[in-house]
Amino acid sequence: MTRTTTLIATMAIAALCSANTAGWEVVNKADPEAKTTVHFALKQSGVDQLRAKFFSVSDPDHPDYGNYWTRSQLAEVVKPVPGALQTVRSWLHEHGITGFSLNLNKDIVTARISVAQITDLLNLDLFTYRHMDTELTIIRTETIPTVPAHISAVLEFVGGLHTFPVPRFNVTAPPNGKSVTPEVLQKLYSVNDKYSGTTKASQACAEFQRQTFAEKDLAKFQNHFGLPAQLVRNISAGGEGLAQAEANLDIQYLMGVAVAMPTDFYLQPGEAFDLLKWSSYVAGAEDAALVWSVSYGEDIETIVKTFDGTYPQRFNTEVQKLATLGISVIFASGDSGVYSRQSNGPIFRPDFPASLPAITGVGATQLNFDGTEDTGVGFSGGGFCLSKYFNRSTECPYQEDAVAHFFSTSTELPPAQDYDHDGCAYPDVSAQGVGFETYIDGILQPVSGTSAACPTFAAVVALLNDQRLKAGKPLLGFLNPILYKHPEAFNDMTKGTNRGSGLHGFTAIAGFDPVTGLGTPNYPKLKSAVLN
Repeated sequence: MTRTTTLIATMAIAALCSANTAGWEVVNKADPEAKTTVHFALKQSGVDQLRAKFFSVSDPDHPDYGNYWTRSQLAEVVKPVPGALQTVRSWLHEHGITGFSLNLNKDIVTARISVAQITDLLNLDLFTYRHMDTELTIIRTETIPTVPAHISAVLEFVGGLHTFPVPRFNVTAPPNGKSVTPEVLQKLYSVNDKYSGTTKASQACAEFQRQTFAEKDLAKFQNHFGLPAQLVRNISAGGEGLAQAEANLDIQYLMGVAVAMPTDFYLQPGEAFDLLKWSSYVAGAEDAALVWSVSYGEDIETIVKTFDGTYPQRFNTEVQKLATLGISVIFASGDSGVYSRQSNGPIFRPDFPASLPAITGVGATQLNFDGTEDTGVGFSGGGFCLSKYFNRSTECPYQEDAVAHFFSTSTELPPAQDYDHDGCAYPDVSAQGVGFETYIDGILQPVSGTSAACPTFAAVVALLNDQRLKAGKPLLGFLNPILYKHPEAFNDMTKGTNRGSGLHGFTAIAGFDPVTGLGTPNYPKLKSAVLN
């Protein structure tokens, strides 16, 4: 009997994938003995119950607000569809694959297996690709996997073989004559608290593509700016890394703004930007940090061409799981304005995952020459997610009034055909993003980007969590509903257009806008809002 095969939706059209390899070139066919990580995302049950809990536990007006699940409760609600795990396990065993791991909900099966095994399992060829600028290499394919029909019936997608990560490059920002330091940020946002030392509040940054931090640079940073000496609490280093600007920036400013806050560092091995692996780690680790700052992302359409719409929707579900545990997830909104991280006009390209509804996206502002702040910087990622994946009225109802005000008030809207009016808007908030004095290889130098804004805002959230826990209140968890309920708790940014290097962009106005979101944090007002 001939085995029936079904295409797993890893791309809408195979030919599109070549456009996603920009900057990567094939070196040769991958070594059959080389190993790489593959995720088998199983179809889930309990997702509707998860979604309902996500909204109720995050809504400050709901009786269920802050009533988070335990990990065991979450695992009890969201499970693979009946028979899915056993079916996929048996299929892997038939192909000699016995070593694999499961996430908390047992709905993602992860295996690190050889190229030869993947070729046999999925009927595709793998190649070694090299990035033309960085010389880094990865194992990937541009071929659609095929699997038996009974596997396709229980499998949502295969991950880990098709994405081509965007290498990290420093952002060039217009000079303003001002350097940003921890003291500047604390004064600008009136951050007058330090970690109390009496609660379980904590924070962390997640790093990818070999971006690790240097302990010597962190020590120099703390000494130079008069901060107390503090070590990173937990380092989850899954692979080797090189001290780079991104990781040094993240860890130094998390710890520089939220002084004495317990701080963790997650490093993913290799060149991949594997969000499923990261989210599975956070969901499964009982001692995982409670606020996460992540300054990585890519163009959502690249992701969709690679996986179809299933992947961003599934990752959004994985972040919803974290929210039901009380964990806050914060992503930088990207450094290319409305054009995302590796694209340019004319059509605006939403950022993944900052534009997803379960995530708090952070844009960037820039100091004026006199040290005041009222302007979103041109590279600040922002706009609207595609409504075919996430419609604002159903997925982001908390921002409906703010976005309606923007559309009714703005007199400088870009061409309507360039963006999706009905998608979830981002960024949600913003913070300074230009000229952060950072120690890199022992030298103090300025670093810019929403990558600087993200850990700044995350540190503020960690301090707010500490204050809530001291007052006997639950964690903040998913932030957006309470943030949009209190626009008065932000410094409104009314200038700046995020056209990046393109022709058009959105322009900041009074109130919410898709350049700087609600604005930058006013710590005393935010503290009052979350405590009362």
